[in-house]
Amino acid sequence: MSKLYGFGSNGNGQLGIGHVEDTHKPTLCIGIPDHEVILKISGGGNHSAVVTESGKVYFAGFSQLGENYMQYILKASPEKQQAWTVYQERFSEIKWKDVACGWASTLLLSQEGKVYGVGSSRWNEIDGKKDNKEQELTEILIHEDIISVACGWRHAVALSNEGNVFGWGWGRHGQLGPSKVETDKKDIRSIQKIELPQKILQVACGHLYTIFRAEDGSVYGVGSNKYGQLDNEDREIRIAEPRVVYRNSVYIDAGWHHTLSLGSIGELKASGRKDHGQITKNHLLQNIKQFCCGSEHTLAIQEDRLIGWGWNEHGNCATDKDFTDEPIVISTSTKIRAFGAGCATSWFAVM
Repeated sequence: MSKLYGFGSNGNGQLGIGHVEDTHKPTLCIGIPDHEVILKISGGGNHSAVVTESGKVYFAGFSQLGENYMQYILKASPEKQQAWTVYQERFSEIKWKDVACGWASTLLLSQEGKVYGVGSSRWNEIDGKKDNKEQELTEILIHEDIISVACGWRHAVALSNEGNVFGWGWGRHGQLGPSKVETDKKDIRSIQKIELPQKILQVACGHLYTIFRAEDGSVYGVGSNKYGQLDNEDREIRIAEPRVVYRNSVYIDAGWHHTLSLGSIGELKASGRKDHGQITKNHLLQNIKQFCCGSEHTLAIQEDRLIGWGWNEHGNCATDKDFTDEPIVISTSTKIRAFGAGCATSWFAVM
């Protein structure tokens, strides 16, 4: 038996809990069969996605682009968009292993290592080509086997099994590294390899920046550093050449404006914006087993409990406070299988 719980922003039904009201406490989601084992949960601007062990992807929510966009995401009525709905059955022959939601687009990774996109491609988010029309499922051609995908606000990256990173979309802030060609001021890019000093094991995207974890544990970053998310000491606003942010990292993630890195003994380091509690006190960030970043908040497993902190305007930290810079205990269940965070949204799955 598997149960998914959601809490936080829900104006477009993106939590998948059967209605469109925000909720400040974990609420049972509907639409995903109990037998499904959830591997990953990802949240976008007003839509969300889940990938399961069986290779299925479920979506919930809506998009500011309206029904034309969501007809490619959900084969359902508006009422059913308040619940989790399996991706269109005509793509059922494809088995999925990863999913990442951008603001108004979604990347899907097949078990064969192929990348697909659906949704808005106004900034080249889907196929490396600008298109003001919403895209149906489109294969994104990358000539290496891909093992994971990540999305920022208007950019996307893919990591290959060879440790190479490919990026596309909006690159104006350096979030895709230095541009290889002369571009206009918008700097909208087609698919290109991002040159990095060594083999990469993990990638994550912030709002306007990207971070990379290398095989020696170094964490590199490119893009916006407006809030010190890539360098707390040097407030250079735009970083296009890869810069070391942390060392000795075993896992990384990024919110819109804050960066976190997990060390080998469970210590969690953080940098970036902190005016709404996005960065809590370091002495409280010990014994962390795993974590994930939402837009301006973070969830983490500390010992045997799920905790959260940061901006809580919509209840995504499961408290009535506007924000919390000290961790809030969200669940003490020892059976949490997966958890995820999006744009003021949070979920966890219990076996």
